[in-house]
Amino acid sequence: MSRLIPLLLLTLALANAQAAPRYNVVDLGGSDSSAYAINSLGLVAGAEYNPSGVPQAALFHDGTITGLGTLGGASSTAYGLNAHGQLVGGSTNADEMRRAFLYANGAMRDLGTLGGAEAEARRINDAGQIVGSAANADSLWHAFLYSGGGMRDLGTLGGEISNAFDINVHGQVAGNAAISDAIAFHAVHAFLYAGTALQDLGTFGGTNSSAWSLNDAGHAVGYAAVTGDAADHAFLYANGAMHDLGTLGGTYSFASGINNADQVVGVSNIAGDGGSSGFLYSGGVMLDLNTLIDPATGWRISDAHDINDQQQIAANGCRAGVCRALRLDLAAAVPEPATWLMLSAGLGLLGLAARRRAASEGDIRFKRTQAADEAQRRRKTDWIEVHGNAACARITLEHGAMTFVDYFVLLKTAEGWKIANKAFHGQAA
Repeated sequence: MSRLIPLLLLTLALANAQAAPRYNVVDLGGSDSSAYAINSLGLVAGAEYNPSGVPQAALFHDGTITGLGTLGGASSTAYGLNAHGQLVGGSTNADEMRRAFLYANGAMRDLGTLGGAEAEARRINDAGQIVGSAANADSLWHAFLYSGGGMRDLGTLGGEISNAFDINVHGQVAGNAAISDAIAFHAVHAFLYAGTALQDLGTFGGTNSSAWSLNDAGHAVGYAAVTGDAADHAFLYANGAMHDLGTLGGTYSFASGINNADQVVGVSNIAGDGGSSGFLYSGGVMLDLNTLIDPATGWRISDAHDINDQQQIAANGCRAGVCRALRLDLAAAVPEPATWLMLSAGLGLLGLAARRRAASEGDIRFKRTQAADEAQRRRKTDWIEVHGNAACARITLEHGAMTFVDYFVLLKTAEGWKIANKAFHGQAA
Protein backbone atom coordinates (compact mmCIF):
# COMPACT_ATOMS: atom_id res chain seq x y z
CA MET A 1 0.00 0.00 0.00
CA SER A 2 1.31 3.45 -0.86
CA ARG A 3 2.36 5.53 2.12
CA LEU A 4 0.28 8.34 0.62
CA ILE A 5 -2.94 6.37 1.19
CA PRO A 6 -3.05 6.59 5.02
CA LEU A 7 -2.32 10.32 4.78
CA LEU A 8 -5.16 10.72 2.32
CA LEU A 9 -7.57 8.89 4.62
CA LEU A 10 -6.48 10.98 7.59
CA THR A 11 -7.22 14.07 5.51
CA LEU A 12 -10.69 12.73 4.72
CA ALA A 13 -11.39 12.03 8.39
CA LEU A 14 -10.23 15.44 9.57
CA ALA A 15 -12.30 17.14 6.92
CA ASN A 16 -15.36 15.12 7.84
CA ALA A 17 -14.97 16.18 11.49
CA GLN A 18 -15.42 19.82 10.42
CA ALA A 19 -18.70 19.30 8.58
CA ALA A 20 -21.76 20.40 10.53
CA PRO A 21 -24.27 17.58 11.02
CA ARG A 22 -27.37 17.62 8.83
CA TYR A 23 -30.77 16.32 9.87
CA ASN A 24 -33.83 14.96 8.11
CA VAL A 25 -37.16 15.99 9.67
CA VAL A 26 -39.60 13.17 10.45
CA ASP A 27 -43.16 14.40 11.09
CA LEU A 28 -44.53 12.17 13.86
CA GLY A 29 -48.11 13.00 12.99
CA GLY A 30 -51.20 14.15 14.81
CA SER A 31 -53.11 17.36 14.21
CA ASP A 32 -51.29 18.93 17.18
CA SER A 33 -48.67 17.06 19.20
CA SER A 34 -45.56 17.39 21.39
CA ALA A 35 -42.42 15.26 21.83
CA TYR A 36 -40.59 14.91 25.16
CA ALA A 37 -38.28 11.88 25.06
CA ILE A 38 -36.68 9.42 22.64
CA ASN A 39 -35.29 5.94 23.28
CA SER A 40 -32.48 4.00 21.62
CA LEU A 41 -34.88 2.61 19.01
CA GLY A 42 -36.10 6.02 17.88
CA LEU A 43 -39.51 5.70 19.60
CA VAL A 44 -40.77 9.01 20.96
CA ALA A 45 -42.90 9.73 24.05
CA GLY A 46 -45.17 12.75 24.21
CA ALA A 47 -48.74 13.84 23.76
CA GLU A 48 -51.33 14.43 21.07
CA TYR A 49 -53.87 17.19 21.71
CA ASN A 50 -57.57 16.71 21.14
CA PRO A 51 -59.71 19.42 19.45
CA SER A 52 -60.18 21.10 22.85
CA GLY A 53 -56.41 21.32 23.34
CA VAL A 54 -56.30 18.68 26.09
CA PRO A 55 -53.17 16.45 25.95
CA GLN A 56 -53.42 12.69 25.58
CA ALA A 57 -50.29 10.62 26.30
CA ALA A 58 -48.93 9.01 23.13
CA LEU A 59 -46.15 6.87 21.70
CA PHE A 60 -44.90 8.01 18.28
CA HIS A 61 -43.14 5.82 15.76
CA ASP A 62 -42.64 6.82 12.10
CA GLY A 63 -46.14 8.19 11.58
CA THR A 64 -47.92 5.70 13.84
CA ILE A 65 -49.45 7.13 17.01
CA THR A 66 -50.44 4.87 19.89
CA GLY A 67 -52.70 6.55 22.43
CA LEU A 68 -52.03 5.48 26.01
CA GLY A 69 -55.32 6.63 27.50
CA THR A 70 -55.65 8.09 31.01
CA LEU A 71 -56.17 6.97 34.61
CA GLY A 72 -59.84 7.90 34.34
CA GLY A 73 -59.49 11.65 33.92
CA ALA A 74 -59.39 13.97 30.93
CA SER A 75 -55.68 14.46 30.30
CA SER A 76 -52.34 12.66 30.26
CA THR A 77 -48.79 13.22 28.99
CA ALA A 78 -45.91 10.78 28.52
CA TYR A 79 -42.55 12.29 29.52
CA GLY A 80 -40.20 9.30 29.36
CA LEU A 81 -39.66 5.82 27.95
CA ASN A 82 -37.00 3.14 28.00
CA ALA A 83 -35.60 0.68 25.46
CA HIS A 84 -38.31 -1.86 26.38
CA GLY A 85 -41.09 0.51 25.34
CA GLN A 86 -42.29 1.19 28.89
CA LEU A 87 -43.56 4.76 29.26
CA VAL A 88 -44.07 7.05 32.25
CA GLY A 89 -45.76 10.39 32.78
CA GLY A 90 -48.68 12.08 34.43
CA SER A 91 -52.43 11.57 34.06
CA THR A 92 -55.51 12.85 35.79
CA ASN A 93 -57.67 10.27 37.54
CA ALA A 94 -61.46 10.18 37.92
CA ASP A 95 -61.17 12.89 40.57
CA GLU A 96 -59.09 15.01 38.16
CA MET A 97 -56.06 14.70 40.43
CA ARG A 98 -52.66 14.42 38.71
CA ARG A 99 -51.06 10.99 39.20
CA ALA A 100 -47.81 9.36 38.11
CA PHE A 101 -48.25 6.45 35.73
CA LEU A 102 -46.35 3.53 34.22
CA TYR A 103 -47.59 2.25 30.87
CA ALA A 104 -46.50 -1.32 30.09
CA ASN A 105 -48.02 -4.31 28.30
CA GLY A 106 -50.84 -2.19 26.95
CA ALA A 107 -52.07 -0.89 30.32
CA MET A 108 -51.60 2.30 32.37
CA ARG A 109 -50.95 1.85 36.11
CA ASP A 110 -51.08 4.42 38.93
CA LEU A 111 -47.78 4.50 40.87
CA GLY A 112 -49.24 6.16 43.96
CA THR A 113 -47.81 9.12 45.89
CA LEU A 114 -45.67 9.96 48.94
CA GLY A 115 -48.78 10.31 51.11
CA GLY A 116 -50.38 13.26 49.36
CA ALA A 117 -52.94 13.53 46.59
CA GLU A 118 -50.86 13.99 43.44
CA ALA A 119 -47.72 12.84 41.62
CA GLU A 120 -46.03 12.87 38.23
CA ALA A 121 -43.39 10.56 36.73
CA ARG A 122 -40.70 11.94 34.44
CA ARG A 123 -38.25 9.24 33.32
CA ILE A 124 -37.64 5.50 33.43
CA ASN A 125 -34.37 3.64 32.85
CA ASP A 126 -33.93 0.23 31.24
CA ALA A 127 -33.98 -1.45 34.68
CA GLY A 128 -37.49 -0.10 35.25
CA GLN A 129 -36.49 2.48 37.88
CA ILE A 130 -38.71 5.57 37.69
CA VAL A 131 -38.22 9.13 38.93
CA GLY A 132 -40.57 12.08 39.30
CA SER A 133 -42.23 14.20 41.93
CA ALA A 134 -45.05 13.45 44.37
CA ALA A 135 -46.91 15.22 47.14
CA ASN A 136 -46.26 14.08 50.70
CA ALA A 137 -48.69 14.13 53.63
CA ASP A 138 -48.02 17.87 54.04
CA SER A 139 -48.90 18.47 50.38
CA LEU A 140 -45.27 19.37 49.63
CA TRP A 141 -43.81 17.97 46.41
CA HIS A 142 -40.68 15.86 46.78
CA ALA A 143 -38.50 14.03 44.29
CA PHE A 144 -39.11 10.29 44.29
CA LEU A 145 -37.41 7.11 43.09
CA TYR A 146 -39.78 4.25 42.30
CA SER A 147 -38.09 0.84 42.32
CA GLY A 148 -39.10 -2.68 43.22
CA GLY A 149 -42.76 -1.71 43.57
CA GLY A 150 -42.17 1.08 46.10
CA MET A 151 -41.82 4.89 45.99
CA ARG A 152 -38.99 6.44 48.00
CA ASP A 153 -38.67 10.11 49.00
CA LEU A 154 -35.26 11.49 47.95
CA GLY A 155 -35.49 14.50 50.26
CA THR A 156 -34.38 18.07 49.53
CA LEU A 157 -31.35 20.35 49.87
CA GLY A 158 -32.68 21.84 53.11
CA GLY A 159 -35.88 23.43 51.82
CA GLU A 160 -39.39 22.10 51.45
CA ILE A 161 -39.63 20.95 47.84
CA SER A 162 -37.71 18.93 45.26
CA ASN A 163 -38.28 17.42 41.81
CA ALA A 164 -36.57 14.59 39.94
CA PHE A 165 -36.38 14.79 36.15
CA ASP A 166 -34.08 12.01 34.92
CA ILE A 167 -32.36 8.77 35.89
CA ASN A 168 -29.48 6.99 34.16
CA VAL A 169 -28.50 3.32 33.83
CA HIS A 170 -26.64 3.42 37.17
CA GLY A 171 -29.61 4.81 39.09
CA GLN A 172 -28.16 8.33 39.39
CA VAL A 173 -30.85 11.00 39.47
CA ALA A 174 -30.94 14.63 38.30
CA GLY A 175 -33.39 17.29 39.44
CA ASN A 176 -33.83 20.43 41.53
CA ALA A 177 -34.51 21.16 45.19
CA ALA A 178 -35.11 24.10 47.49
CA ILE A 179 -32.10 25.00 49.62
CA SER A 180 -33.89 26.76 52.49
CA ASP A 181 -37.32 26.71 54.13
CA ALA A 182 -37.25 30.49 54.37
CA ILE A 183 -37.05 30.87 50.58
CA ALA A 184 -38.41 27.55 49.43
CA PHE A 185 -39.94 28.90 46.25
CA HIS A 186 -37.18 31.40 45.47
CA ALA A 187 -33.92 29.47 45.73
CA VAL A 188 -33.94 26.10 43.96
CA HIS A 189 -30.68 24.43 42.97
CA ALA A 190 -29.83 21.63 40.57
CA PHE A 191 -28.91 18.35 42.22
CA LEU A 192 -27.44 14.94 41.48
CA TYR A 193 -28.34 11.90 43.56
CA ALA A 194 -26.18 8.77 43.61
CA GLY A 195 -27.68 6.70 46.40
CA THR A 196 -26.95 8.79 49.48
CA ALA A 197 -27.69 12.52 49.83
CA LEU A 198 -28.56 15.09 47.18
CA GLN A 199 -25.51 16.89 45.80
CA ASP A 200 -25.99 20.64 45.22
CA LEU A 201 -24.55 21.60 41.81
CA GLY A 202 -24.74 25.34 42.46
CA THR A 203 -25.43 28.10 39.92
CA PHE A 204 -23.53 30.59 37.74
CA GLY A 205 -23.74 33.12 40.59
CA GLY A 206 -27.50 33.65 40.46
CA THR A 207 -30.34 32.31 42.57
CA ASN A 208 -31.72 29.26 40.78
CA SER A 209 -30.65 26.25 38.76
CA SER A 210 -32.15 22.94 37.68
CA ALA A 211 -30.75 19.69 36.25
CA TRP A 212 -33.07 18.14 33.65
CA SER A 213 -31.11 15.28 32.15
CA LEU A 214 -27.98 13.19 32.66
CA ASN A 215 -26.08 10.52 30.76
CA ASP A 216 -24.54 7.25 31.89
CA ALA A 217 -21.31 9.01 32.88
CA GLY A 218 -23.26 11.15 35.35
CA HIS A 219 -22.83 14.31 33.28
CA ALA A 220 -25.88 16.53 33.82
CA VAL A 221 -27.47 19.37 31.87
CA GLY A 222 -30.05 21.99 32.66
CA TYR A 223 -30.07 25.72 33.30
CA ALA A 224 -28.56 28.05 35.90
CA ALA A 225 -28.97 31.72 36.69
CA VAL A 226 -26.03 34.07 36.17
CA THR A 227 -24.92 36.72 38.66
CA GLY A 228 -27.69 39.18 39.35
CA ASP A 229 -30.26 36.79 37.84
CA ALA A 230 -29.98 38.71 34.58
CA ALA A 231 -30.28 35.49 32.58
CA ASP A 232 -30.50 31.71 32.74
CA HIS A 233 -27.93 29.78 30.71
CA ALA A 234 -27.79 26.15 29.68
CA PHE A 235 -25.11 24.21 31.53
CA LEU A 236 -23.18 20.95 31.29
CA TYR A 237 -22.02 19.63 34.66
CA ALA A 238 -19.06 17.26 34.31
CA ASN A 239 -15.98 16.38 36.34
CA GLY A 240 -17.15 18.44 39.30
CA ALA A 241 -17.68 21.69 37.41
CA MET A 242 -20.63 23.53 35.83
CA HIS A 243 -19.86 24.73 32.29
CA ASP A 244 -21.82 27.54 30.62
CA LEU A 245 -22.96 26.44 27.15
CA GLY A 246 -23.85 29.97 26.09
CA THR A 247 -26.81 30.91 23.89
CA LEU A 248 -27.74 31.35 20.24
CA GLY A 249 -27.16 35.08 20.63
CA GLY A 250 -30.02 35.86 22.99
CA THR A 251 -30.28 36.16 26.75
CA TYR A 252 -31.63 32.77 27.80
CA SER A 253 -30.93 29.12 27.05
CA PHE A 254 -32.13 25.84 28.56
CA ALA A 255 -30.63 22.36 28.12
CA SER A 256 -33.03 19.44 28.40
CA GLY A 257 -31.28 16.37 26.96
CA ILE A 258 -27.82 14.78 26.73
CA ASN A 259 -26.50 11.55 25.19
CA ASN A 260 -23.43 9.47 26.04
CA ALA A 261 -21.25 11.47 23.63
CA ASP A 262 -22.02 14.63 25.68
CA GLN A 263 -24.11 16.07 22.83
CA VAL A 264 -26.74 18.37 24.33
CA VAL A 265 -30.09 19.63 23.06
CA GLY A 266 -32.43 22.31 24.31
CA VAL A 267 -33.85 25.72 23.47
CA SER A 268 -32.27 29.17 23.32
CA ASN A 269 -33.29 32.72 22.57
CA ILE A 270 -31.85 34.00 19.31
CA ALA A 271 -30.12 37.35 18.80
CA GLY A 272 -32.21 40.26 20.00
CA ASP A 273 -34.44 37.90 21.99
CA GLY A 274 -36.93 38.11 19.14
CA GLY A 275 -37.68 34.41 19.30
CA SER A 276 -36.23 31.05 20.22
CA SER A 277 -34.88 27.95 18.47
CA GLY A 278 -34.01 24.41 19.35
CA PHE A 279 -30.27 23.85 19.60
CA LEU A 280 -27.69 21.10 19.38
CA TYR A 281 -24.49 21.57 21.39
CA SER A 282 -21.71 19.38 19.99
CA GLY A 283 -17.94 19.66 19.89
CA GLY A 284 -17.94 22.82 21.99
CA VAL A 285 -20.33 24.72 19.70
CA MET A 286 -24.04 25.55 20.08
CA LEU A 287 -25.81 25.15 16.72
CA ASP A 288 -29.28 26.37 15.77
CA LEU A 289 -31.15 23.26 14.63
CA ASN A 290 -32.92 25.33 11.99
CA THR A 291 -29.58 25.73 10.21
CA LEU A 292 -29.11 21.94 10.18
CA ILE A 293 -32.31 21.03 8.32
CA ASP A 294 -33.40 21.65 4.74
CA PRO A 295 -35.28 25.00 4.74
CA ALA A 296 -37.37 23.72 1.84
CA THR A 297 -39.26 21.49 4.30
CA GLY A 298 -40.88 24.59 5.80
CA TRP A 299 -40.38 23.42 9.37
CA ARG A 300 -39.11 25.71 12.11
CA ILE A 301 -37.69 23.86 15.12
CA SER A 302 -38.97 25.62 18.24
CA ASP A 303 -37.32 23.39 20.86
CA ALA A 304 -35.51 20.09 21.35
CA HIS A 305 -36.12 17.86 24.38
CA ASP A 306 -33.98 14.74 24.07
CA ILE A 307 -31.19 13.08 22.05
CA ASN A 308 -30.22 9.40 21.90
CA ASP A 309 -26.86 7.75 21.18
CA GLN A 310 -27.76 7.47 17.49
CA GLN A 311 -28.00 11.29 17.55
CA GLN A 312 -31.74 11.20 16.84
CA ILE A 313 -33.47 14.17 18.45
CA ALA A 314 -36.97 14.47 19.91
CA ALA A 315 -38.05 17.98 18.97
CA ASN A 316 -41.07 20.17 18.32
CA GLY A 317 -41.67 22.44 15.38
CA CYS A 318 -44.24 24.34 13.38
CA ARG A 319 -45.04 24.57 9.69
CA ALA A 320 -47.84 26.53 8.04
CA GLY A 321 -49.44 27.21 11.41
CA VAL A 322 -49.44 23.56 12.52
CA CYS A 323 -47.18 22.50 15.39
CA ARG A 324 -46.19 18.87 15.83
CA ALA A 325 -43.89 16.40 17.48
CA LEU A 326 -40.84 15.77 15.31
CA ARG A 327 -37.92 13.37 15.19
CA LEU A 328 -34.70 14.65 13.67
CA ASP A 329 -32.68 11.85 12.07
CA LEU A 330 -29.00 12.36 11.35
CA ALA A 331 -28.38 12.48 7.61
CA ALA A 332 -25.14 11.42 5.92
CA ALA A 333 -22.61 14.13 6.64
CA VAL A 334 -21.71 16.28 3.62
CA PRO A 335 -18.49 18.33 3.82
CA GLU A 336 -18.82 22.09 3.47
CA PRO A 337 -17.49 23.84 0.30
CA ALA A 338 -14.13 24.70 1.84
CA THR A 339 -13.75 21.08 2.89
CA TRP A 340 -14.41 19.84 -0.64
CA LEU A 341 -11.44 21.90 -1.85
CA MET A 342 -9.22 20.36 0.80
CA LEU A 343 -10.40 16.86 -0.04
CA SER A 344 -9.81 17.42 -3.74
CA ALA A 345 -6.27 18.47 -2.97
CA GLY A 346 -5.76 15.39 -0.82
CA LEU A 347 -7.23 13.07 -3.43
CA GLY A 348 -4.99 14.62 -6.03
CA LEU A 349 -2.09 13.05 -4.19
CA LEU A 350 -3.22 9.67 -5.49
CA GLY A 351 -2.56 10.88 -9.01
CA LEU A 352 0.86 12.13 -7.99
CA ALA A 353 1.82 8.95 -6.16
CA ALA A 354 3.70 7.44 -9.11
CA ARG A 355 5.81 10.57 -9.55
CA ARG A 356 6.55 11.01 -5.83
CA ARG A 357 7.43 7.52 -4.66
CA ALA A 358 10.87 8.77 -3.68
CA ALA A 359 9.45 11.48 -1.44
CA SER A 360 9.07 10.84 2.29
CA GLU A 361 5.76 11.15 4.06
CA GLY A 362 7.20 14.13 5.87
CA ASP A 363 7.34 15.96 2.53
CA ILE A 364 3.56 15.83 2.24
CA ARG A 365 1.74 18.74 3.86
CA PHE A 366 -2.01 19.22 4.29
CA LYS A 367 -3.58 22.57 4.98
CA ARG A 368 -6.34 21.74 7.44
CA THR A 369 -8.18 22.99 10.53
CA GLN A 370 -8.55 20.51 13.35
CA ALA A 371 -11.73 20.04 15.35
CA ALA A 372 -12.01 22.01 18.59
CA ASP A 373 -11.89 18.77 20.59
CA GLU A 374 -9.30 17.06 18.38
CA ALA A 375 -7.45 15.69 21.41
CA GLN A 376 -10.52 13.62 22.31
CA ARG A 377 -10.82 12.03 18.83
CA ARG A 378 -9.09 8.80 17.76
CA ARG A 379 -9.01 7.69 14.12
CA LYS A 380 -7.91 4.51 12.44
CA THR A 381 -7.43 3.87 8.74
CA ASP A 382 -8.97 0.44 8.21
CA TRP A 383 -8.32 -0.10 4.50
CA ILE A 384 -8.33 1.36 1.02
CA GLU A 385 -8.77 -0.55 -2.24
CA VAL A 386 -8.00 0.94 -5.66
CA HIS A 387 -8.97 -0.53 -9.06
CA GLY A 388 -8.12 1.71 -11.99
CA ASN A 389 -10.20 4.88 -11.67
CA ALA A 390 -12.33 3.64 -8.75
CA ALA A 391 -11.50 3.27 -5.05
CA CYS A 392 -13.14 2.55 -1.69
CA ALA A 393 -11.91 3.48 1.78
CA ARG A 394 -13.01 2.92 5.38
CA ILE A 395 -12.15 5.02 8.45
CA THR A 396 -13.09 4.38 12.09
CA LEU A 397 -13.49 7.40 14.37
CA GLU A 398 -13.85 7.09 18.15
CA HIS A 399 -15.30 10.23 19.74
CA GLY A 400 -16.37 10.15 23.38
CA ALA A 401 -18.78 7.25 23.89
CA MET A 402 -19.49 7.00 20.16
CA THR A 403 -17.77 5.03 17.40
CA PHE A 404 -18.30 6.03 13.76
CA VAL A 405 -17.40 3.92 10.74
CA ASP A 406 -17.17 5.94 7.48
CA TYR A 407 -17.17 4.37 4.00
CA PHE A 408 -15.97 6.47 1.06
CA VAL A 409 -16.49 5.77 -2.65
CA LEU A 410 -13.88 7.60 -4.74
CA LEU A 411 -13.83 8.20 -8.49
CA LYS A 412 -10.94 9.43 -10.62
CA THR A 413 -12.09 11.97 -13.20
CA ALA A 414 -10.30 14.19 -15.71
CA GLU A 415 -9.97 16.73 -12.89
CA GLY A 416 -8.52 14.21 -10.42
CA TRP A 417 -9.91 12.02 -7.63
CA LYS A 418 -13.34 12.99 -6.31
CA ILE A 419 -15.64 11.70 -3.56
CA ALA A 420 -18.56 10.05 -5.31
CA ASN A 421 -20.44 9.04 -2.16
CA LYS A 422 -20.14 8.45 1.54
CA ALA A 423 -22.06 6.40 4.09
CA PHE A 424 -21.48 5.98 7.80
CA HIS A 425 -22.77 4.25 10.90
CA GLY A 426 -22.53 5.52 14.47
CA GLN A 427 -23.17 3.66 17.69
CA ALA A 428 -22.29 3.79 21.36
CA ALA A 429 -18.91 2.20 22.04
